Amino acid sequence: MDIIDPHNAQEIFFDRIHEVKIIDSIVRAALISRQNDSAVVVARLALPLSELPDAIQALVIALTNAAKASPPTN
Repeated sequence: MDIIDPHNAQEIFFDRIHEVKIIDSIVRAALISRQNDSAVVVARLALPLSELPDAIQALVIALTNAAKASPPTN
């Protein structure tokens, strides 16, 4: 698998975002993984509120490009 950034940051696999709150201009989200019928917080994301629009835009562009590149399923 290709690494998308040259820093050796650990990858975090998660199933969903459990909760999003904005506290003191910081967007905070708990990332949840399903393990043995229970939800476990695997990471907490913190992002300055001023960066949120750029982060959402980058995510939407990446997902749109991935959807375009995927073969249709029937």
